[in-house]
Amino acid sequence: MRHPNQDSNRCVPTHRKERMSELVFANSGGLLESPPSLFHRESTMRIRSRLLTVVAGWTAAVVFRALARTMKFEFVADEPGLDPSGTTQHPYIYALWHDQILPPLARHALTQPPAAALVSKHQDGSYLTEFMQRSGIRAVRGSTARGGDQALRELLHVPDNCNIFITPDGPRGPHHQLKSGVVYLASRSGRPIIPVVSAVPKSRYWNGSWTGLVIPNLFSTCYFRIGRPYVVPANATREELDHHLANLQREMERLEADINQILSTCGHATIMKFEPKAHPKPQKRKAA
Repeated sequence: MRHPNQDSNRCVPTHRKERMSELVFANSGGLLESPPSLFHRESTMRIRSRLLTVVAGWTAAVVFRALARTMKFEFVADEPGLDPSGTTQHPYIYALWHDQILPPLARHALTQPPAAALVSKHQDGSYLTEFMQRSGIRAVRGSTARGGDQALRELLHVPDNCNIFITPDGPRGPHHQLKSGVVYLASRSGRPIIPVVSAVPKSRYWNGSWTGLVIPNLFSTCYFRIGRPYVVPANATREELDHHLANLQREMERLEADINQILSTCGHATIMKFEPKAHPKPQKRKAA
C-alpha cells in the first residue's frame, strides 16, 4: 500500500517537524520541568497513544476504501468540472455539511486527488488525521476554539493543485448553520466556494449531541448536488462577509431542497433529519 507522502503530486507537507513535549507544572514564578521518572511515564504513554492512533487510522482507511468500492456515485452539478473527486481547473473550497462528510470522503478514497481538510485538534481529530493522510488528504489541525489562527495561515498556503474541504457548520453546530470561517477563508485566499450537499437513501443516521452522521450501507448509491462557484471579494469587510454568508446559507438550503426532489423522483425518502439527543436536566438537591 502506498503512503500519500510517497507521491510528489499529493498535497502533503514536504517535511515534518518532530516535537518532544515535556510535562510542566505552572508555578507563580513560571514553569517547572517534571521529575525524570514522571516524564518517562508520560512519554511512554504518549508513544503508545501515537501507535494506537496510527493503527486505528490505517485500519479505518483500509475498511473505508473497501466500503467505497461497493458504492455508486451520482452527480448533479450546475456547471461541469466541479466534481471534487476529480482534477478541477481551479483551486476551490468545497463546503460540506458536517453530517454528510462520509459520502464525499468515500468518493475521494477511490480517486485520491490532491486535497486538504480542516480537522479538530482534539484526540478524535488525531484519529481522523491519520485516516485522512492514508486516504490522500492533507489534514490541517485547528478549529475556532483551538489553533484557529495557525490553521488559517496553513490553509492560505495550500498549493493551487489542492482543493480544500471544510464543514462550515462544524461538529458542535448549530446543525446546518454556516459559520463565517468559510467566507473569510475565501476572501483571503481568492478561492471560490463550491457548495455541496449529498444524500444516501440506503444508510444509517447516527444522532449526536450537536450534529449527526450519515453512514452509507454496503452497495448503496450516493447522490451529490453541486452548486456553482461562489466568489467572495478579496479583503471583504465584516458587513460584506455577513452578507455573503447569508447568500451561501440560502444556496446550501436550495441545493438540499433540490436533492430532496431528486430523491423523491427516484422513489427514495428525503434527507434524514437531525434530532439532537436530549440531555437530562440536573436534579436539584432537596434541602435537609
